[in-house]
Amino acid sequence: MGKLSSGRTASRSGDDSISIAVVGGGIGGVCLTIGLLKYPHINVHVYEAASSFGEIGAGVAFGPNSERALAALGPDALEAFRKHATPNLWPSYADVFCQYRVGVGKAESTLICNQKNSLGMQSVHRAHFLDELVKAVPTHRTHFHKRLEKLEEVTEGVILRFKDGQSTIADVVIGADGIHGHTREYLIGSEAAKARFSGSIVHRGLAPMESAVEVLGEEHAHNCVMLCGPDRAMMSYPIDGGKTLNIVAFDTVNDWTDENWIVPARYEELLENYRGWGKPAQGVLKLLDTPNIVLWSLWEAPPAPTFTKSRVAMMGDAAHAMVPYQGQGAGQAIEDACVLQELLGRVHHKGDIVKALSAYDQVCRPRAERVVATSREAGYLFTMQAEGVKDDVVKMRGNIGKRMEVFDEDYAIAWKLWEHLLCELVLQKGDADLEQAEG
Repeated sequence: MGKLSSGRTASRSGDDSISIAVVGGGIGGVCLTIGLLKYPHINVHVYEAASSFGEIGAGVAFGPNSERALAALGPDALEAFRKHATPNLWPSYADVFCQYRVGVGKAESTLICNQKNSLGMQSVHRAHFLDELVKAVPTHRTHFHKRLEKLEEVTEGVILRFKDGQSTIADVVIGADGIHGHTREYLIGSEAAKARFSGSIVHRGLAPMESAVEVLGEEHAHNCVMLCGPDRAMMSYPIDGGKTLNIVAFDTVNDWTDENWIVPARYEELLENYRGWGKPAQGVLKLLDTPNIVLWSLWEAPPAPTFTKSRVAMMGDAAHAMVPYQGQGAGQAIEDACVLQELLGRVHHKGDIVKALSAYDQVCRPRAERVVATSREAGYLFTMQAEGVKDDVVKMRGNIGKRMEVFDEDYAIAWKLWEHLLCELVLQKGDADLEQAEG
């Protein structure tokens, strides 16, 4: 990895290693860094635009695919997750990802379905999880105040130029710098890189679990529940070992005109949006009456023609930002990290870098595009806007109930393709290396 310099490209020391620059220190970028650290021949550094590592938002949900990807990254990533993961608190909900109920109208409180999987709901507090992950990254490999402004490919590698005037060079650049970051624009062009407003906004807030139990009752407060209604939905689940209830209230709007994508919320508007909803929803609204409530606009990344170009790739929200209705945003970033670290870890010759990144694109892009689409579909379903379904509880039940199975099936197919490409596209250097891949 080239040392940071002021206004010029630094030279790299040592030609026998593969230098990798990870741009962005969120969950995805740090997971990739952790995965790459186990390879002695890889020299990885992470560049974060902020003054320290940090995640905005509170709770994030993980499905079984996410936990499997964390396990494949290595023990540090998996242990960080297990230390902070909070399941549904009732044993009878152990295999329930989320319980869906009607939140408004004549069918109010009707059970739509209990969506189940092998691990149920596992959630973490974003900031606490990231804090735990970064403990596995040596401080000399982390660089702050490094907002990427320009990438330039040269014979020796890829030059990264930062807003503070410094620059570095690496053999490989992986952009985990989000939907508004520079890497996406570099790879697919400024017009194609523009984010697309999803039509959804969400109020987010936290409530002490003691207060939540008092207002909602223990069963609702201690487990993941979504209340569904026309154009809106309201979800809550425990985090912080059950000390806190994470609350999100979704709404449908035509557009978003504010230049900021996160703004302070007006509680009165939220109350008006949910006027006429039933007692459980009103209880959740009461818990949101706090100074820390914020309003988020939700954005998507339109499908990209590629996630890679030569020695540069993008991952996470930079590649496939999605709406959070299926709890897959962070999980897909972790899957990206898992595949990238395994492919790049098998590259011992710089001439194979492009093939490794091509394999990543072939595995992760179709998978991510499918999840982006199904996440959007889930949003329409949960807010009773899905064509041919609307507020039909029986049809909603059938659709929601099978969605977890689709995820597991898609994950298995993607993983099988990745294993095939690992051999076909990366390790074409003789029987010795092929034997190592199969071993």
